[in-house]
Amino acid sequence: MRLAAASVFGLVMALPDAGQAYDAVLKGPRLGAATDLGQTWNQAVLTGAAALHLGVLRDEVFWEGVETDRGRFVFDTPRTTYPDLLPELGAALMFLVNNPHPGHDGGTTPWTEAGVRAFARYTAEVLRRFPDIGIIEVGNEMNSQTFAWGPGWEGPIEVRAASYVRLLAATAQAARAERPGVEVLGGAAHSIPIAWFRAIFALGAAAYMDGLVIHPYTVPPEQLARQIALLRHEVPQTMDMPIAVTEFGLKDAGLAPAYLVKSYCQQAISGVTEAVWYPLDPRGDGLAALMTADGSLTPVGETFRFLRANFEGQVAEAVAPDPFTYGCRFGADKMVLWGAPRDVTLAAGVRVLDLSGSTLPATAVRLSPDVPLILDGGSVLLRLGDAVRLGPNGILADSRDQFAYPGTGAPDPFERLVRQGGAQTPLLMRPGQERDGVPWTPYLGTDIDGVARASADWVLPSDPPAGPIEIVYRFRVPRAVTVVAEVRLAPWDGGVTLTVRVNGRDLRRVAVTQAQTLTLEALALVAGDVIEVVAAPNGSGGGSGLRVILHEASG
Repeated sequence: MRLAAASVFGLVMALPDAGQAYDAVLKGPRLGAATDLGQTWNQAVLTGAAALHLGVLRDEVFWEGVETDRGRFVFDTPRTTYPDLLPELGAALMFLVNNPHPGHDGGTTPWTEAGVRAFARYTAEVLRRFPDIGIIEVGNEMNSQTFAWGPGWEGPIEVRAASYVRLLAATAQAARAERPGVEVLGGAAHSIPIAWFRAIFALGAAAYMDGLVIHPYTVPPEQLARQIALLRHEVPQTMDMPIAVTEFGLKDAGLAPAYLVKSYCQQAISGVTEAVWYPLDPRGDGLAALMTADGSLTPVGETFRFLRANFEGQVAEAVAPDPFTYGCRFGADKMVLWGAPRDVTLAAGVRVLDLSGSTLPATAVRLSPDVPLILDGGSVLLRLGDAVRLGPNGILADSRDQFAYPGTGAPDPFERLVRQGGAQTPLLMRPGQERDGVPWTPYLGTDIDGVARASADWVLPSDPPAGPIEIVYRFRVPRAVTVVAEVRLAPWDGGVTLTVRVNGRDLRRVAVTQAQTLTLEALALVAGDVIEVVAAPNGSGGGSGLRVILHEASG
């Protein structure tokens, strides 16, 4: 089959109104796990999947393992026949088609017409052999050279995008011809690189996919909904498209249960329909698995099982009452909350649960920024201000929680600027992966040198030959108030020089080379006073995690 340019690249998509919001019914995503049965047969993996009542396994049937001769397909080993075992477990295979074949295109990711056609034929052959496969994922992190390499996959992002859309189009067409109604997931991106998505959708990718894939490893849960909303705003073809998070996970096993709950909440309110934890079993890459090598559940596995039994498929809605709090309600009687510390008062009958679903004492309940509060109302309808009442948190402004991308219309109480030699300009939104050497998530940048940049969580000043470029966060006090400024820093490389100023007067100046929190004395300020937090280079090319929290002093 010849891939005609008109069919692959000529599609003109009708663009929805850029102001339209994703309007599908939001629900707790279907939970799945990444397995490696296609690589290493291990019965303990299936045992663990059964213990988790795992509904979705994301895995491969490797092309090299089934096409033994050119055009001849054989399924005769446990690694190539394991999908036969899944229906009796009540599990479905999310079939990932990704790896090349040594007999096609020299073993590189397919890029020639013949190689792409062979890849599509392999996909159709696997679907023919396994009639229960209802969902395929075309490519794995194809915006990265880790999983896509060779001719046609090098050079500018536009080249890589064109190769991917050719592969996606041929594969989707072959899969749909073999199995009408099969769900095709595409996009295949590590992180949330808007430049990559702009490139593939400009080439007609929307015609060949039913859902968009992201792997938001580099996105903190508190920024996930914000970045997905920006993606939908900037790439209109994604406005009403379901999103599949087919990999997410964390290396710190101690933090993984809280990370899972936070991520699941933010995914649910962002139109994510598939949430696949990576990995099910240990892979040797340090990421926290849902089970141990012998099949026992880990703490994050216990949390996963609890979420799947109680949250999956439930109607979800955001319930955060202010920018400093994150929260979701699932159904009428389940709620997840975290954020700035404050007291929580609960109606009688409302239970507080730990991250595995066990009941905790409901006395002296406080909100935490680290460990989500999980509430079970039972017969009580959970509503903020009624069954769940939050005390004051005393926050005036927070540079992380109130971070907003310019041009989206979202308010940000901080002016975020770059300053060089006394001249200053606003930081501008950058899409992510628009060129080499920049983040693969949207961020703030400048045209002055292309290096100085910032995000919700960090700053990177620079030191070009024309003079140092500082990152400035400026807050104008809206009313008479006593403020305590807290600056949290986590430097890398040589760090930064940090200055805190009020109305142009330096209050603190320090070279930051190790993680620390600076807390300044209380400041009695009036409307119009200006607080500046300035990160400057200190000669080493470093940067720093940066979060500015302005507390309103009590009493």
